[in-house]
Amino acid sequence: MSNLNIVNLNNFTWQLNIAIIGGVFAVFSLIYNEKYIYYGLITFAFGVLSHVIYKFFEWLFREEGTGNKYYWITHTANILCAALWIMALLLIY
Repeated sequence: MSNLNIVNLNNFTWQLNIAIIGGVFAVFSLIYNEKYIYYGLITFAFGVLSHVIYKFFEWLFREEGTGNKYYWITHTANILCAALWIMALLLIY
């Protein structure tokens, strides 16, 4: 049954899963209520942008699967992106 999966969401980072959910939400908001499309689009943008930042810092600070002492910068960048995402969503409506 696992061979029939088109997309395995377990292989993606949590940021890309959020981006997919935001994109799907934006599509369904076009169908049901157009005023919520910005929630989906901003969520999609947050997911893609934070995934790029996460992968960049992970590439920059990882050493053969062990954590670097500067790896906290990766987590700080994710927390900053999430805070900006929530502020943007609150400022829209």
